[in-house]
Amino acid sequence: MHILLINGYTPHPDAGGKLTQTLVAISRKQLAQHHQVKYTAVTDYQASEEAEKFRWADLILLYFPLYWYAVPWGLKRYLDDVFALHVFYDADENAQPVPLMTGKHFGYVTTLAAVPETYAPDNPLTEGLTVADLLKPLNVTFRYVGIEPAAQFHNCIFYDVYNPAVIEPIKASLLTELSKLDGE
Repeated sequence: MHILLINGYTPHPDAGGKLTQTLVAISRKQLAQHHQVKYTAVTDYQASEEAEKFRWADLILLYFPLYWYAVPWGLKRYLDDVFALHVFYDADENAQPVPLMTGKHFGYVTTLAAVPETYAPDNPLTEGLTVADLLKPLNVTFRYVGIEPAAQFHNCIFYDVYNPAVIEPIKASLLTELSKLDGE
């Protein structure tokens, strides 16, 4: 399988990006044993080269921290720059979208400083919204260009990442999820 890993970390005063980089590095090492892997960082790319990477890829995995209940601005900018008209999508005579990247799948690995209770149904702050709810616009963006959620990779949501005790279990959990792709 051809797998594109996208590091969506964008510099932030409260986050240095080390965990995201570590998770990407673990993934590259694990996946390269059975798959062809390419890599991109949203802090350094050429849009035309990214389109070629997407054409090449069967599976796109995004890695990013969740900032203020949304993807980092650099990841959003990357998608805005790369998902170009006539390359990723077109429109028919009724102005309806025509996706041009069909047959591909995506998943994500996201990290949060928040604890899981932040997204509990009775939390007045989030009013029962889950991380998956917050990331629905990301799902819609990918579906708009024809890239569907991956059935073979379950999105990884890792909480409380400033707690050193959760780092090793996060790495182990990611490796377990990635190993499900080895049979593909």
